[in-house]
Amino acid sequence: MARASRFWPRSLYGQILLVTASALLIAQSINAALLLFGVRNRAVSETAAMVVSRVANQVERLEATGIPIGEPDNWYKRQMGRSGERRRRSPPVAVTIAPNPILIERSDMQEDISERARDFFRQGDINLSAVRISTVSTKLLPARLRDAQLRRWNAGRLRDPNIPAPTRAVLLTARLPDGAWVNAAAFVRPDERASIFALLLQTFTLFIAVMIPLALVARRIADPLNKLTQRVQRVGLAGEVDTLQPAGPDDVRQLIEAFNAMHARVSALLGEKDVMLGAIGHDLKTPLAALRVRIECVEDDHEREKMAATIDEMVTILDDILTLARLGKSGETVQSVDIGALIESVSGEFDPVEFHIPDTRVVTNIRPVLLRRALRNLIGNAIIYGKSAQVRIHSNANNVVIHIDDEGPGIDPAEMESMFEPFTRAEKSRSRSTGGSGLGLTISRAIARAHGGDLTLSNREEGGLRATFSFKG
Repeated sequence: MARASRFWPRSLYGQILLVTASALLIAQSINAALLLFGVRNRAVSETAAMVVSRVANQVERLEATGIPIGEPDNWYKRQMGRSGERRRRSPPVAVTIAPNPILIERSDMQEDISERARDFFRQGDINLSAVRISTVSTKLLPARLRDAQLRRWNAGRLRDPNIPAPTRAVLLTARLPDGAWVNAAAFVRPDERASIFALLLQTFTLFIAVMIPLALVARRIADPLNKLTQRVQRVGLAGEVDTLQPAGPDDVRQLIEAFNAMHARVSALLGEKDVMLGAIGHDLKTPLAALRVRIECVEDDHEREKMAATIDEMVTILDDILTLARLGKSGETVQSVDIGALIESVSGEFDPVEFHIPDTRVVTNIRPVLLRRALRNLIGNAIIYGKSAQVRIHSNANNVVIHIDDEGPGIDPAEMESMFEPFTRAEKSRSRSTGGSGLGLTISRAIARAHGGDLTLSNREEGGLRATFSFKG
């Protein structure tokens, strides 16, 4: 199943074409089987008609002229004398007289054809009984019937040398009034090649007539859907998403129009949210700033420092909450940035940090302020919980991956995903000296996803924790 899925196209366009082509191929295969079956049956019927006619002529000639059955008549003898080529040729049907019928066990009895032959003899007043017609392998025919047919086949002037020799023959046995048996045989001429050629031509024409219009219609459906997918992926990433012009069939047009309407509503809601957050930030920070000024009047230095630290913590938590809430629609513009230089600049703010400079420059479009915020959170966590940080950068045609490793105790795998929930910290205390607000990983993952990537955590085999920050390059 896995191997078959590798050949299954993932796009709607490819699946429509593959399913249709497969259905046509299956239908044509069935049609080919039926056609070849019909061609072979028709060839048998035509050969049987020739054998029956030849036997009827021989019997009528016997009654009229007394020439024995199987002997050539005077006209044929004259033709044989005129040409050496004809001398090597035999009649199209080999006919012999024997005291017993030729019965071959591995033969296919043609009951319908036999019944039609009996009716033909009866209507022509040809006195034959026990008429039996069957198809047999040419190799099983007696030599007196097979050799004459082989001579005729090999001497045929119009025979295509590329056509294989016949493998089947029609055998007729019938009893004369005197008790002798007429045995007649003729090769069934193979003509499947012409039928196969006609079938291939029909299949090619059918595929052209069906697949080309279908490909155009499928493309008309798939292209607008692909553009819609690209627009949906850009929502909230690289600036505003332009209105997508409806295209394609009515159903697809309605979907695009619904997306445009939805995007307009979401943009309006995000705009209102930004206004509300700005008002909340202003209304909360203003009294905190005033309170920060007032505590300078407190004479006890120890109490004053505790109060100032509490206010600073509240301001930091408020900034983190506002940053997280605004990530859905950041006002920062996208810029082309050297990622290595940015990481090196952020790493210089911490100690100790080991940054492995990449061999080639990695330049991509990002929001640098947000990316700095995410890297500060991750490197800061590595130093707080792991005492040191190692930063590496990898890139390919589509993604940029940044690894931040530490040498700390790691995290229980069962709790790793919960670390991204707001206000969750690996260190359970609420002290600012041992941990942050619990929003750092949440904000960092939101920043990664806003850039089309993700943030994951994993324990290193050599010990410590690895944070993998990825985004589209």
